[in-house]
Amino acid sequence: MNRRAGQGSGKLIKIALVLFVLGLAYVAFRFGPDARTAYRQGFLDSTRMREFSGDAIDNLRAQSTALLLYHDSEGQFPPANGWMDAIEPRLRTADMKAEEAAKKLRDPRLVDPKAYGFSMNAKIAGKYRDDIGGERTVLIFASKSTQRNASGDPFKDARAGAPLAITLNGTVVGIPSGGKP
Repeated sequence: MNRRAGQGSGKLIKIALVLFVLGLAYVAFRFGPDARTAYRQGFLDSTRMREFSGDAIDNLRAQSTALLLYHDSEGQFPPANGWMDAIEPRLRTADMKAEEAAKKLRDPRLVDPKAYGFSMNAKIAGKYRDDIGGERTVLIFASKSTQRNASGDPFKDARAGAPLAITLNGTVVGIPSGGKP
């Protein structure tokens, strides 16, 4: 009696093994071409996040683009006391960590790694594009203030020796120190 029970369970194991192999064959047949295509296209590779390194001009351009994207979606420029907070999500690309995108808010020419060094022109805060003047209006400039969300007058608060700014039309310009050429 025990011998027959042992033979019955042996047949069940063989049937289960055959069904398992047939199941694997079906999965390989059904999903194999898709898996090979995904592998060749790199979909199964681990995502390599890009690191950001840019100079002050690259950072000004990125901030200007983010500021204009904010304007397009919200209908006005952000308030002066939180402009960096408002544009920061718009600085990040899909292949970049948030910490890397945050580097775009800082002036890399400054020695202090906690310093920001850029200010928004206070005259554009909360305004619509058509209400701020011409295309040569300064949006963001390298400033004396190194705090986050700094704002001010580009002709009074520009950093001496590093008077970079970006205008509404995306042109990077130098600002005369103290308003004098």
